[in-house]
Amino acid sequence: MSLLSAPLCLFAFLYLAARGLASVFEDSYVLVQDYYYVSENFSWPSASTWMALNDTLGGQLHTLRPWAAVCYIDDPLYDPAECQTVLSNYTNDYAREEIASALLWANWESCGYNNGCALNHSNPQTVLGETCHQGTTPPYGFAISSAQDASIIVKWAAAHNVKLTIKNTGHDYLGRSSGPSSLQILTHKLKGTVYVPDFVPQGSSAAPVPALKISAGSQAEEIHAIAEANNVMALLGTCLTVGTAGGFIQGGGNSRLSPTYGMTVDNLLEVEIVTADGVVRTINAAQDSDLFWAVRGGGAGSWGIIVSITIAALPPDAISSSSLTIGPDVTRDLHTLGIGFLALLGKHQNQIINAGIATTLSFNEDTYSLTFFWPARHVAVSLLYPFFDELRALSSDYAILSNDTKEFMYPSFANAAVEHVGPAVEAYYSYGGSTELASRLVPQSMLENPKSIDRVAEAIWEGLQIATAPLEDYPTSSQRDRRESWFLSCYVACALLWVMDYWGESKHVSYLESGCVQCSRSADGSWNHKQLSKRRKCMGNELAGSLLWLQV
Repeated sequence: MSLLSAPLCLFAFLYLAARGLASVFEDSYVLVQDYYYVSENFSWPSASTWMALNDTLGGQLHTLRPWAAVCYIDDPLYDPAECQTVLSNYTNDYAREEIASALLWANWESCGYNNGCALNHSNPQTVLGETCHQGTTPPYGFAISSAQDASIIVKWAAAHNVKLTIKNTGHDYLGRSSGPSSLQILTHKLKGTVYVPDFVPQGSSAAPVPALKISAGSQAEEIHAIAEANNVMALLGTCLTVGTAGGFIQGGGNSRLSPTYGMTVDNLLEVEIVTADGVVRTINAAQDSDLFWAVRGGGAGSWGIIVSITIAALPPDAISSSSLTIGPDVTRDLHTLGIGFLALLGKHQNQIINAGIATTLSFNEDTYSLTFFWPARHVAVSLLYPFFDELRALSSDYAILSNDTKEFMYPSFANAAVEHVGPAVEAYYSYGGSTELASRLVPQSMLENPKSIDRVAEAIWEGLQIATAPLEDYPTSSQRDRRESWFLSCYVACALLWVMDYWGESKHVSYLESGCVQCSRSADGSWNHKQLSKRRKCMGNELAGSLLWLQV
């Protein structure tokens, strides 16, 4: 049985039986005592079977309805007071993560266009005259509190041919945290991070090492606090609310410190996982080594339900950083200057990342925001001087509008992440909007000679034009009817580049964010769009190997 099926959209029908009367609703929600059918050939457990599972789980099996249903005036769940809470928190990631039926991006709550239950992201308000569809929201869910809970549900689902979806915080650009006609396993309540000063993997004869044991629901901000309190460093991503033991680790887990310490999976010591047979396993390099290898980047939900992970706790270090804002000469050809700057950065990139410095670039036609980030005791800032010198020599092409470069800028990685980098990410995010992902891989070998560097730079530029072109000439109201699905999800378009040294090694990674355009609907129904001068992403740090983003 596949633990996680793709959220293929099915037309579900709810048959409610009450006092001998039956009512039929399309894409509606189900109660534990109801019958839920997808098609004549679809096998769905009977009401008594669901009730038995609910009893086994201590009465904690919950029915799920889209979060915004309480704001749809024609929906049976419409509630003005509860709706106000939704409206006030609709774009807040912390609030969304606490709701079992909510994801970070509303398009993944929908089974395609106009088959969900979203609100207007730019101006959330009540909805009249429209249906709140169940979309990809599972009809039932259970918040596990132990590996044994997960085991019970997996065995039950296998016995009754019910698809499972696994959700922690809903940070997923591929929609894997939801699925129609499925049973949700919520891991978000599995909280707790423990520092283990002398950890030895089960069944291993390896020497003890300091480690952090992280429960599935623990989020980066919480883990940073435990690491800081114990004077160690945790290799985590950029978004503070990401659940590290979920899709982050199973996608490889990239961090701003990855050029120095590798991916987070390179520092993974042990995993507690419930596999598709319902068995609770403790896997590491010494036992179940093949499964341990697969989990280390094999994809979220592919191999089982992760209950906890144990990662190496790294020695503490201060963080150095260099942030530049660069303006090309806008009186000249921005196309030529843009490709030229990308090529200049590409020329130095292998040396920079191989030394252990992470590079991020928020790249727009008229403004380039470039940041270098590294552990202070590993690399001297002088390694960046060749790039700085060459950039200054091109002052007629590019003006350095701001420069904030300092060794030992932050006292610790936790301080940098929680007080500076994380909040900067949050300030530019479009939670509650719509997001889709595309990716490309670029090997380091493509940055070894001028010709191939130019090709990469031109490809990035072209990708930026493809991503933003639909937003630069958006349709008139008469054309919009034919392209409503595009505009329903029109919020942000970005491109992201990762550079890796070679296929068998994940240590040296950098990424580039390219031209972000945001559009939103005004109160009168018209569309506005603007190019964002600076925008950082966090999910790029959660899905290893992603090179090119398209977020809309």
